[in-house]
Amino acid sequence: MPELPEKKATILIVDDSETVRVLIDSFLCEGGYRTIKAVDGKEGLEICLAQPIDLVVLDISMPVMDGFSLCARLQNNTLLQSIPIIMSSAHDDVEFKMRAFELGAVDYITKPVGKRELLARIQTHLTISRLTASLRKANRELRVQQKQLLQGLHAAADLQKHLLPKRVPDCRALRFSSYFKPCQEVGGDIYNTQCLDHEHLALYILDVSGHGFPAAMMTVLATQALSGGAAITKKQGPDGKVESVTSPGEVVWKLNREFPIARFNCYMTIVYLLFNTKKHSFRYCCAGHPPLVHLTRNGDMTLLDTGGPPAGMDGTWEEGEGRLNSGDRLFFYTDGFTEYTNEAGEFYGQQRLFDTMVSGCELSLQAATQNIVGALKQFGNQIDGDDDMTLLAVEKK
Repeated sequence: MPELPEKKATILIVDDSETVRVLIDSFLCEGGYRTIKAVDGKEGLEICLAQPIDLVVLDISMPVMDGFSLCARLQNNTLLQSIPIIMSSAHDDVEFKMRAFELGAVDYITKPVGKRELLARIQTHLTISRLTASLRKANRELRVQQKQLLQGLHAAADLQKHLLPKRVPDCRALRFSSYFKPCQEVGGDIYNTQCLDHEHLALYILDVSGHGFPAAMMTVLATQALSGGAAITKKQGPDGKVESVTSPGEVVWKLNREFPIARFNCYMTIVYLLFNTKKHSFRYCCAGHPPLVHLTRNGDMTLLDTGGPPAGMDGTWEEGEGRLNSGDRLFFYTDGFTEYTNEAGEFYGQQRLFDTMVSGCELSLQAATQNIVGALKQFGNQIDGDDDMTLLAVEKK
């Protein structure tokens, strides 16, 4: 298909001297431009209001309305202020030039006007004008896209909030407390607590690599896969009754198989824990995630990190086990806590986090959770973190 010829730029010549108008008109016609002529500023303004003008060559000293007045009128009109104005005058003093630029002119040519100089300056300012218009259009399109993206993020954030447990499981043995703060509208962190059968409770926290919408959508898929009714978490017989619950190591292995990094271009770290509500014992698997913290009533801390690599990256996964006695606590958290930085670029780190956990032993579980978050915010002078932050605290009654 043949290319369409480039549209000729329309130049408005405003000058009360017919000789100058004819001379500039001949220069511009030879340069391939379309021209319109006006005898004073009033007529020039009427032309600009009536049809598209790409550039104005404007004399200063004219009757009825001089060049300065027309320049000011054009700059004060939001529809016309983008038209580049080249002032032309026999006056060569600095005051005239400064006033022209202050009123919005893009250039100033001293009469008599030379053909090569005039055409060169017009070409330069038309190029700048086209580039500016292109940037403005691109900015408008970007703002529209940004608005659509934010609307999508808000919708995804609402969806993600619905994935969080709306109520704690009916478990007489445990208390729960949590904190969830994505660094953007949506993020890759999620936690859950769910009853699998009459004596098994599943607790997990996971963190999908990356941030924003892609990580959040991956989190949605992982949450669905880990739901209490899914085949990953338990095995059901033909009658629909639960025959057995899936061990933590096998859960991670199945996640790895369902969400390979080669297909989804991301991976997930997870701590998956299976709590026996009758024996008060638990089994867990830590797949590339920050270690689970077991804190006794007396403040003794044990880090539970048995497991393997993140799910999605292939490997083998081992299981750890433990038991909760009265007053014992478990803390699940994401690396948004330990990698939180203050304005000086200093990491909060594991040790500060662990110290705050221990210092809250005498507090209620809810108060201890608030104390952990408060200490973090105090360290960072209340600034938002660069990563999602999720905390799940569990206590044996």
